[in-house]
Amino acid sequence: MNYKSRKLPSRETLARAQRFNDDIIDVSGVDLVLSLITTADLIRSNIYAQLTKDYDVSEGKFALLMSLYSEGETSAGDLALRIGVTPATVSVMVKRMLTTSNPLISMTKNDEDGRSRLITLTEAGITLIQNALPDHLKSIRAFAQVLNSQEQESLILMLRKLLRNN
Repeated sequence: MNYKSRKLPSRETLARAQRFNDDIIDVSGVDLVLSLITTADLIRSNIYAQLTKDYDVSEGKFALLMSLYSEGETSAGDLALRIGVTPATVSVMVKRMLTTSNPLISMTKNDEDGRSRLITLTEAGITLIQNALPDHLKSIRAFAQVLNSQEQESLILMLRKLLRNN
């Protein structure tokens, strides 16, 4: 892919920067977080570039489609919560997706609340997800294959520990 990785500062550079604050701290935590961010950026860039190339689906659109595929029909507000964006962002995404020649989603009136609309996948959306998902998962797995299974499990536990701490 065409991802251009950021050049991370060396630990020496990070240590020099800390001296300006008269604080002497271990810079390994900073190095760790910057490395995690850069690695995540690289992985996301590559897997979503492939998804866009093969299926003409962006990261945001794929997240929306996957949420509908796994959780089913929902309102725009609930969909926004599921995929971690604002309701306004979902509204724009939905409007754009509904104007295509072969929409991947449809929107209907919510019988329980006449003010809201329910969004669901169309047959074309279901087909796209079912076709794209195996290749997408294969792309994701390819990044992990540089680690053996024990290393993968250890890294998963460490990352989950970081997530629980915040």
